[in-house]
Amino acid sequence: MKSVSANILALIVFSFFSNLEAKSYVFGGLGAQFNVGSLGDIITKEGLDASNYYPVTSTDGQTGAAPRLALIPENRLISLEHSTNGLVSAKTDGSMSGLVISLGYEREFGSAFFWRVAANYTRKVMGGDTQAKLAGVTFYDMEWDYNAIQIPVNVGIKVSVSEDVAIYLGGGAHYFKGGWSLSGSNISADVHRALSDALGADNPVLGLVNDGADPSVLWENTRFNVSGLAPNWLIGAQAKLSDKSYLYIEAETLFSSEFGIGHTRSLGGAEGLAPSPVYPIVLGGTQYRVGYKHEM
Repeated sequence: MKSVSANILALIVFSFFSNLEAKSYVFGGLGAQFNVGSLGDIITKEGLDASNYYPVTSTDGQTGAAPRLALIPENRLISLEHSTNGLVSAKTDGSMSGLVISLGYEREFGSAFFWRVAANYTRKVMGGDTQAKLAGVTFYDMEWDYNAIQIPVNVGIKVSVSEDVAIYLGGGAHYFKGGWSLSGSNISADVHRALSDALGADNPVLGLVNDGADPSVLWENTRFNVSGLAPNWLIGAQAKLSDKSYLYIEAETLFSSEFGIGHTRSLGGAEGLAPSPVYPIVLGGTQYRVGYKHEM
């Protein structure tokens, strides 16, 4: 990866000195990245297994153990709400989506080539907030957050399709730094005990909460941060607005990911996961952007 980045840098330096009359631009744009952190499945339908277990009995009467859930998926909470006639209520927000701010510099070289460097900042603006209440008392409250900085360098080809419109395609490498955090509380095991008293130990509804975190997770706040180098590629189009002004629309796919180490803050988090859990942190994905480009 380092050799690829060095080759790209050498190509940029060469093109700069050999094409002093080539066009250059500054640009800025806004965009979106969906399902940031690639956590959507965990938030909405899978949850996350804990490292401890609870007793279970199979349909043929055999006893055993199954993993508890450190994180309850939103579809489980919605099912619980409808299965208890509103005794349990759920507020779900789905996977996280991020706002992307991008600034950069671009320079053309040769007859149809360009290089560019940019800085992209992504911040969660939607999703990743889940709550559930029993008789109005909150027993599950988890909020995710996400931010990342990515600095991609791309080299590519730009082809004019008309006098005022061009399309471009490029690839390269980028530096990334960022991560996500998870904060909140999970006392679902206490809810299991309360529902068992209220509905009876044999009620099938209890199967939706019998794997809750135990001991309870209280005021957890765990953060995973990573950094590194990874490849990326870019496709887009630009249209001329005036003599030196352009509107562009593009999609850039970045493959940033790395193992991150977090540090749990609660007893339930430490016992249910680990004092220092390790998780694959994905900062990559596809960013969709629209912006303005000015010829210098």
